[in-house]
Amino acid sequence: MKLYFQKNDLISAIQVVGRAVASKTTISIMECILIDATKGQIVLIGNKSEFGIESICKGEIAEPGKVALEAKLFQEIIKRLPQNEGTKLCIETEDNGNCIIRCEKSVFKIMGRNADEFPSLPIVEKQEAVVVSQFSLRNMINQTIFSTANGENNKKMAGEYFEIKDNLFSVNSLDGHRISIRKTCLKDSYSEQSAIVPKEVLADLSKIMSGGLDDMVEMYFSKQYLLFHYEDTTVITQLVEGEYFHVKQMLSTDYETKIIVNRKQLLEDIDRARIMARDNDKQPLILKIAEDNLSLKIISDLGRMDAEIPVKQEGKDLLIGFNPNFLIDALQNIDEEEVSLYFTIPRSPVFIRDKEESYIYMILPVNFNADQVE
Repeated sequence: MKLYFQKNDLISAIQVVGRAVASKTTISIMECILIDATKGQIVLIGNKSEFGIESICKGEIAEPGKVALEAKLFQEIIKRLPQNEGTKLCIETEDNGNCIIRCEKSVFKIMGRNADEFPSLPIVEKQEAVVVSQFSLRNMINQTIFSTANGENNKKMAGEYFEIKDNLFSVNSLDGHRISIRKTCLKDSYSEQSAIVPKEVLADLSKIMSGGLDDMVEMYFSKQYLLFHYEDTTVITQLVEGEYFHVKQMLSTDYETKIIVNRKQLLEDIDRARIMARDNDKQPLILKIAEDNLSLKIISDLGRMDAEIPVKQEGKDLLIGFNPNFLIDALQNIDEEEVSLYFTIPRSPVFIRDKEESYIYMILPVNFNADQVE
């Protein structure tokens, strides 16, 4: 095998597929990136069994072939090679399995692995492509992934629920304390499909997928896998087994108190309040709603912080407590200038949503000592 690359093209492909390289494994071949130039194009593959990425890399095939290279070493070498305009680097394999990497006067000789030992990515039948913009999918992931659980006790909570109904695409997540939902309308209608996707895969996907509103990604659903394809990259992930939680049964449109508040001001005041709770994440932020005014209060061993924000109030007065971090997570993922918060009673959750319900954030309240509130 003998291949020629521009350094930037190769680095970009390595960084993409490198996210699917296993870092802790007893199977050493899984720590490698496969370079396959046997089918008329250069393909780089990373595969950590439950999650794999394949990306086509620009380059010139002088002699076809394939080899597996230890990913971390390979990436470090390529990053440190000279980068001058017009300079190409060469990757060549020898009969004894060694791999030679040349760029200008720099030459590395490293051990290659037998490419036939590298596990193949699962085959996903491409029956129906659900098409969404990279921009929308990336945002929907980033605006919901924070309310997934760590997965030690419940794998379903460590995934995000993708649901397709006609032309509506929704992404749901929950961790036992809050729920996040984002919805978007697709250009076309599709058959009803759903999947629980591991959050680690979605976190990586949102980082490597950089396209805008006009750049599309295709999603192919199957019983065990979900395949994402965009540009020259394919991402395949194993799905979390089981039925997802009945989130709709946890939602409510009833309320006894509603406030409309400036999102930026509320976010900044809550962030300031967190200073007093830095040594105790469970210290509640107490909200008092009365006479078109929202009072924020937090009391800890460090001291206290009070703030007041004018609001448009509808319904009853209310005194309720929340984890300030949960409120911030939701508010900083909303773009609107004003947000609407819906409450019922002090022991019931708050719902933050818009009229179209393109986003819904539900947060459970926390207990606090009412004697602390003046």
